[in-house]
Amino acid sequence: MTRRPPAAQALSLLEVLLALAIMLLALVAIGRLVDVGMDRALDAQLQTRATLLAESKLAEVETGAVAIRGGSSGVFDDAPEWSWVVESQPAAWANLYQVTVRVYRTYQDRPVAVELHQLLLDPAVIGSSAQAEAPAPATSSGTASSSNPSRTGGTMP
Repeated sequence: MTRRPPAAQALSLLEVLLALAIMLLALVAIGRLVDVGMDRALDAQLQTRATLLAESKLAEVETGAVAIRGGSSGVFDDAPEWSWVVESQPAAWANLYQVTVRVYRTYQDRPVAVELHQLLLDPAVIGSSAQAEAPAPATSSGTASSSNPSRTGGTMP
């Protein structure tokens, strides 16, 4: 007598429906994770943009393009959706100020803001690179020679 191998068992309708339900729940969870990831990426992009704009405005204060004394505010010419505020407080030494630059906007009913704080000397007192004068041109031509061993890299005693 020969024995027949057992017949392969088929999946029941209940097992197929259960597998489909698990797969659909997993797809919904993955879709939600993608949405959350995209929101966090947008938040990071907005924070980066705000930080760059605040650093730019702080550089303007440092060079004297924006007055360090008193407060000032406005919007950026190249990014009108972003606003800025510059405030300064005198520090312990003369002509030294604690400068605060705040850049902010609202995006999709969420506030985005960055604040930078830095101690700066008043550029009106110390001058700026725009006021610097070019050095006088050298009057001698050719190579310079010196008999002083300390200037030519001589040996030490």
